[in-house]
Amino acid sequence: MEEVVPEPDNRVVSPNGARKSAAQTASRAIWVAIGFTAAAVLVGVIAFAGRLTPLSGGYSVGTVAGWATGIAAGVSALIGLIIAAGSHVGTLGWMRRRFWGWWVIDLLGLIIIHGAIATMAVLSMFQLFQRAFQGLVVDAIAATVMLCLVCAATSYFGFISASRASSSSISTLLAIFMAAGVLASMLLAENPYWWHQFFSELGTGQAGILSFWTFNTTLTVSGIVLTTLANFISQDLSAWAAYRHRQGKRRAFVEVLKIGMIIMGICLIGLSWVPINISDPIHTGFVQVLAVTFGLMLLTVPIWLPGAPAAIYVSSYLMLGLAVLALALWNPLGYYNLTALELAFAGIIFAWLVVLIRTLEAMISDVTAP
Repeated sequence: MEEVVPEPDNRVVSPNGARKSAAQTASRAIWVAIGFTAAAVLVGVIAFAGRLTPLSGGYSVGTVAGWATGIAAGVSALIGLIIAAGSHVGTLGWMRRRFWGWWVIDLLGLIIIHGAIATMAVLSMFQLFQRAFQGLVVDAIAATVMLCLVCAATSYFGFISASRASSSSISTLLAIFMAAGVLASMLLAENPYWWHQFFSELGTGQAGILSFWTFNTTLTVSGIVLTTLANFISQDLSAWAAYRHRQGKRRAFVEVLKIGMIIMGICLIGLSWVPINISDPIHTGFVQVLAVTFGLMLLTVPIWLPGAPAAIYVSSYLMLGLAVLALALWNPLGYYNLTALELAFAGIIFAWLVVLIRTLEAMISDVTAP
């Protein structure tokens, strides 16, 4: 199978074109923010009319703002992606030149993660302010102004972030989302001793219904976004792989990384859809497939990514060693419980992804620099 070489307009943009594109993106983001601010005025007038509303709680400014900002950020991200993917000077045109199924998956992943991050951030902010100002309630005007401000900010964020989506930005969003989602599920757990059992206790419902939905939703969305990240990384690497091919050097098997990350994403989705209390064998099977896939990717890095800096090989084997050590500390040494092991594996996987993506960006920039 021949390497796919990205079209020149996807890799190199003239300085004037880049400045024009950046200015157009910023301008469009402002217009999108203005549009959602106007929509927020209508929502606020309807939702807060004739009442004094608390900042956080059951029916509160925070609750309405959480839903509204989630929709605003998600729709803004959708608009930004569609424009960037259809632009002649943008970097996302390749997204629409693939099988339509990948386009839909990437859209869903990026829309959901932008909306979810916006919702969690806004809910946390209003809860923090409610604790700082105990007993504070606001009238319809103040509540609507607050709603407009957060909708403007999150819609602007969603459009800009999606328009400039890259492997690095998506990995950062994924890390923030997973950390925030898991932390929220921990804080929402009704059973404070959930960690005495295992990490997946949060997804069984035994720790509380809120933690159940938060934890499993976080895993599902993370799995989808991980497949999106795999598509972005493999697209970025195609230019580097093609360059090596033209130089007559050993072939790089970019698809190995893509397939491995997709399998890991599917495993995350499977973990959330089949909690351990529903089927222990299936749930454990997904965990084992994820662990084996990740281990094989680390072990075979020099094979599927030849020509990379030696540091990436050393760090991969160090991560593999840390994973083996973490496993040994759980069994047979019994130093900590299964919860700590699962947290250790999560940290190792994301640490390796961060190192890999940063290194790949430097490799790609060396090849695609004008």
